[in-house]
Amino acid sequence: MPIYEYVCGKCGEKFSLLRGMNSRDDAQCPKCGSVDVKKVMSAFCCSSGPGGSSPAMPSGGFGGG
Repeated sequence: MPIYEYVCGKCGEKFSLLRGMNSRDDAQCPKCGSVDVKKVMSAFCCSSGPGGSSPAMPSGGFGGG
């Protein structure tokens, strides 16, 4: 399940929710209880393998490791 990030229009609280992709967007602010929330763009990370590095990128990261 993806994690979505929100910001509350009433109190400004930023929070994340683990939501199913088909779930309705009825998020509620955990701080003030408002439903005046908006999804915000968030960064994401992806990795493969137990060490977290992908075959396309050496374990040293950028610049040849």
